[in-house]
Amino acid sequence: MILEDVKILLNVDDSKDPILNIFKKRSIMLVKSYLNNSTYDSAYIEANFEEAIIELIYNAYSVKGKENIQSESQGSRSVTYKGFTTFADGSTFAITQNIKVLLPLPILPSIKIMG
Repeated sequence: MILEDVKILLNVDDSKDPILNIFKKRSIMLVKSYLNNSTYDSAYIEANFEEAIIELIYNAYSVKGKENIQSESQGSRSVTYKGFTTFADGSTFAITQNIKVLLPLPILPSIKIMG
């Protein structure tokens, strides 16, 4: 269901399934890492946070190939490139505010204060 919804939003056909499946796996891993909750496995995340996964895949696919573009103009054609990408592999996946509202609050690591 997730991939079907993404394909509708992106207006792409089944030929994009291989890349969308990779994006889906990465999105699920990112949500799992963000939530920091060992009781949530990949199947649980996929079943319960579909909208967040769809949004992550959509965002990543939409900027695919444009990762280093910071701004663009049409009148007199102007493009500004970023000096670097946020992630080491150039990945465009990020938990944005729009995605955070679709997820429960993450479990924050506990900090022991000595003294």
